Amino acid sequence: MADIGEFAQQATDRFLESQRGIQERFNLRLPRRAVEEFIKAAFYASMIPDERRYPSVCLMSYRAGYERAFHFLFKHLPQPSAQEIAKLAQATASGSHICCICDEGKILLGGIHVTVLNEMREVGYSSSGVANPLKLLIRGPGHIEMSTGGLALVYKSGEITEASVFQHSGIMRTLAGIIAQELQELTHGTVESLEEIFNDLAEAIVRLGHGGMLIVAKEPNKGQFSPFRQIDCLLLQELLIRYWNDVAALSASAGGVGNLLASAEAGVVNPRAMPVASDTSMLENCINSIAHLAGVDGAIVMDYACKVAAFNAIIDRSATTEAASRIVDQDHLERRREDILRNRGSRHQSALFYAERVPNSFAFVISQDGGVSAFHNPADDTVVCEMEMRVLD
Repeated sequence: MADIGEFAQQATDRFLESQRGIQERFNLRLPRRAVEEFIKAAFYASMIPDERRYPSVCLMSYRAGYERAFHFLFKHLPQPSAQEIAKLAQATASGSHICCICDEGKILLGGIHVTVLNEMREVGYSSSGVANPLKLLIRGPGHIEMSTGGLALVYKSGEITEASVFQHSGIMRTLAGIIAQELQELTHGTVESLEEIFNDLAEAIVRLGHGGMLIVAKEPNKGQFSPFRQIDCLLLQELLIRYWNDVAALSASAGGVGNLLASAEAGVVNPRAMPVASDTSMLENCINSIAHLAGVDGAIVMDYACKVAAFNAIIDRSATTEAASRIVDQDHLERRREDILRNRGSRHQSALFYAERVPNSFAFVISQDGGVSAFHNPADDTVVCEMEMRVLD
């Protein structure tokens, strides 16, 4: 068992290492003590309820003068005490965050993010830039996470663990590559942002509060499910193609992505940016709508062309088809089935059962606490699994 002091020390070590050689605007210039006390305050805040509502909030840190737009900025900046953090958490909308200002070696609570808008959405879905250099997430009582743009360090129930990011996983990169190959001929643009699309789909399922399952297969077969609700929705595919086409037109008009980003930073709006902003908004709304299909029991089922083929799909575990012979992790080391399923519920059992028996398939289990498990059958008598990943908020 580790105490919060040990976690704060390890998390601060990671933060200070990440600040070496970082761009000037992201260098928070914070001493060790300020960071450690900030992390401890967030932990103690997680255990302060307000009318039986425990805090669940994100805190992002900005160097003074570089805080982004779309914030309610306070006139008088309070210290980040546990009580202040807990209080502000109840005033912060879902998907937004508490803005922390770093100045002269101190961290102060600077304001509340107003919306999930980003000042550069007009240049694309995944154009939001460098990850926040010091980000704390309060997940629940005694459960916090710290990241500096890479892996998250997690403290929960006295345990310190490291969580890899779902959208950067090997299985997600494999799926994105397969979908890109499937859809490339349909667009004159570059296929991109697929990892972010699927991360945001998983995140939207997490926000439902009870988790869910996503199946992606080359050719989903209704005989693999009992029961299921069959649909034939190409909306996500159509929006992706429109988005890629409009991004290509925008980039060409600006003379390349570098010029485009430089112009946006300078506040110059390209006339072709509005269709991209509209496409981005529609994609986000489409993803949210698809995620809500997980509101009923069973999996959401998609094919390689991003067609939503079914939902409320219960995997038929009475199938007699032969299972893949080996289960391996991302490093191709063999894993035992019973070890993977230990202390896990029916969704994990069903997802692994499906992946073992359906070649060229992917099965993702999204937990209500933001954890993701992924299984991939590459049609070579193995199933690749990646466990304990996190969605990127």
